[in-house]
Amino acid sequence: MAKVLTEVVKEEKRTKDLLVKNGFVFTEEGFREVTIKIRDEKIVSLVESEAGPILETAENIIDASGCLVVPGFIDAHVHFNDPGRTDWEGIETGSRAAAMGGTTTIFDMPLNCSPSTISLKNLEDKREYLTSLSHIDYALWGGMTGTNLKNRQELAQMSEGVIAWKSFMSESGIEDFQYVSPKELKQAMQAAKEHGKILALHAEWEKDIARLTAFNKQHPWLNERSAYLASRPISAEEKAVNYALELAAKYGTALHFVHISSPKVVRLIEEAKKSGVNVTVETCPHYLIFDEEDFLREGALLKCAPPLRKRQEVEGLWECLADGVIDTIGSDHSPCLYSMKETDSIWDAWGGIQGVQFTWLAMADEALKRGVPLKQILPLGTSNVADRFGISGRKGRISPGLDADLVLICLDETTVAEKKSFGFRNTYSPYENRVFSTKVKKTMLRGRVIYDDQKGVLNEKIGVCL
Repeated sequence: MAKVLTEVVKEEKRTKDLLVKNGFVFTEEGFREVTIKIRDEKIVSLVESEAGPILETAENIIDASGCLVVPGFIDAHVHFNDPGRTDWEGIETGSRAAAMGGTTTIFDMPLNCSPSTISLKNLEDKREYLTSLSHIDYALWGGMTGTNLKNRQELAQMSEGVIAWKSFMSESGIEDFQYVSPKELKQAMQAAKEHGKILALHAEWEKDIARLTAFNKQHPWLNERSAYLASRPISAEEKAVNYALELAAKYGTALHFVHISSPKVVRLIEEAKKSGVNVTVETCPHYLIFDEEDFLREGALLKCAPPLRKRQEVEGLWECLADGVIDTIGSDHSPCLYSMKETDSIWDAWGGIQGVQFTWLAMADEALKRGVPLKQILPLGTSNVADRFGISGRKGRISPGLDADLVLICLDETTVAEKKSFGFRNTYSPYENRVFSTKVKKTMLRGRVIYDDQKGVLNEKIGVCL
């Protein structure tokens, strides 16, 4: 009798396996026609179609016919402003928008929440506050600033609970998140090395920006939007990156540059990488799609820092991408109230772009238009991110043993970025009214469908902190 019961239990367990079939699955070997078997939130196996029958029921099949099945995207660069500024966004709405765009994991930056995540207490409070609020999995950045670097023991304690460190080499725009001076950056490099953590940098040279901003503000007869562009030139980015690379080489720090806007700077980082510096580089969709003419026309909606560049810079970034010298793509989703964009002066407008919902729709659309193979850009939002930030044992690939984070993308349907479909809290975006040539049909987090294009986002919030 016991043996019979054991077999019944085994049979019941087998019937609980979830199968994703009939799709073209993105694997380490490229796209393959395989069935994905999922059990207990993990991918169990990838089964070739000719491998024989699989136990199927109407309840345990997800039909991916006509779809690409890709790993859930990992966005290592978002500002969800929680806690403290949920009127700007909040993790509940930010993660909802992310799920709608196929993102299943985000790393939330340490500033724009209030207070900033620059102390152990703030980190612990933020972690507790976010529990059960997110639709997707997440990790937290810690902030190294000009005010907390002296608290080395506390930083060491914080390092246990953060995915990586973030510092600004120029004013951040947030009062309690001070930038690091050139001298302080040396301390930040040493601390990050001691913790065995990556140090990510917003790399613009503060003295140059301050001087150019003051100069351009003294000439009110100039077009303000042009003046803003002139206040943050590529040379300020290049100078900051050069200095940081020298320090990283000296101290052996693992470095990650965020939102690099110029191909010249990307190539500079690549040369350092070839020389042995432990460094990676991120860019963002807005630097690959929009240019300074778009900013001059649209204004604050496209204000960001570094600013958008000339079209030749955009094209140069695509050449870098084609050459494989860009490591990751992050949305740098940095929302605010619309009133903070509707200012009399461009100098007073909040600098940040809302785009987490459209990152990979935009990237896929642009890549397909340019004839860039999707297999070349997908790792920039999946395996490359997981490998760099040490979560490849759980995320980033469709492979046995990893979390069953999957996105079903249809190439035969389009997506219109309509205001009524926006998932983030404040319904405006530079992507509004754009038509993307692909559509996210389903997003799955650890084996559960959290977004369906017909049913919307799952009400239950199952995201956990990594």
